[in-house]
Amino acid sequence: MEQQVKKVVLNRCAVVCAVMFMVLVGIAGCGGEREKKDTDWVLGNWILYKNRTYILIAINMKGTWTSSVKIADVTSKIVDSKGTARGTWHLDEGQLIFTVEASDIENVWEKNDTRFYKVLELSDHLMVLEGENGRKEEWKKTVHRKGKDGSGAVNPIVTMAPYAVNLDRHSSNTQDRYLCLSMHLELMELMPEQPAPQFHPRARDAAIMYLSSLTYDDVSDFDRIKAQKEKVKDALNPYMEGLIKDVVIDHVVIAVSAAKVEEFIIEHTAASSNEEPPEGEEGETSEEGA
Repeated sequence: MEQQVKKVVLNRCAVVCAVMFMVLVGIAGCGGEREKKDTDWVLGNWILYKNRTYILIAINMKGTWTSSVKIADVTSKIVDSKGTARGTWHLDEGQLIFTVEASDIENVWEKNDTRFYKVLELSDHLMVLEGENGRKEEWKKTVHRKGKDGSGAVNPIVTMAPYAVNLDRHSSNTQDRYLCLSMHLELMELMPEQPAPQFHPRARDAAIMYLSSLTYDDVSDFDRIKAQKEKVKDALNPYMEGLIKDVVIDHVVIAVSAAKVEEFIIEHTAASSNEEPPEGEEGETSEEGA
């Protein structure tokens, strides 16, 4: 009798363990990566290009979208923005439907209009749509650039190594001084998928040549240094495809010893290349001795 009781208890334990195992497997399965639906593929930032015009649309999971139009010049590099539009969207049995709620680009998105597109192809990088007029559109997914304010269309930043140059002296009796600069370049807005130009070595040579021609009077305070920015920009732009919008000076030191120059170079070379001054702020100029 005692053995029969033990068998019943063991059997019940086995059943409980089996049930618990099945539950755990079910939970693990639920936590796994789910298969993407068509609505997931639609989400993201897409570009349609035609006749030097880029139509950009950002489709989000909340059921809304925003769009903008950008025009390239004959070089396909300079951007002219033509306005924005926004609205709602949904996907219904292979048909992508856009409703336009607001627009100042009515030649592209007419306000209060509803567009119906048949989805012909949909993947993580390509969306082929067919409009009601039978015309096909190939939208390509792109990486959404982000700027200082978190917005999408931004001015790319090109970081630069710190500069240290001898300032020009009026006479042999003038004290040696060194201009030490940490700065970066803010470029014009680029076309979608257009790579930012790399900083050309000759651009650095041109900047050094110009900065070395300055005297202490030219850079004795920060206002005078800021006045030189346009000339530095003019010296660099031929090597940067003419895309420099602004030269931003982060830190300035007027040193009177090689030791201070070395200290500046080490400090600002070690600084993170991603570090940028707060919006609207620039560094301060100072004169340091040995």
